[in-house]
Amino acid sequence: MRDIRSDLEERANVVQEQIRSSHAHFENAVRQLQQERDARIADLSETLAMIKKLMQFESGVMDKVVTLENPQPSLVDRIRAANAG
Repeated sequence: MRDIRSDLEERANVVQEQIRSSHAHFENAVRQLQQERDARIADLSETLAMIKKLMQFESGVMDKVVTLENPQPSLVDRIRAANAG
């Protein structure tokens, strides 16, 4: 009977290298996904900050709006009135 120990060790080394390669590929994929997630979150956070500022500005401006009891006629109404007269 032939000694197959060296063949088995060689196969084990090949399989171990495949495992390392698969693990490295997985780690790279995870790293890339994390970078994409971080970039997306940063973009969304910037957008949210702009929306909040716009809402603050608008609420500040809307608090200072004065409503008129007798609204002014629109431009269309004034043109119609000028053409009718």
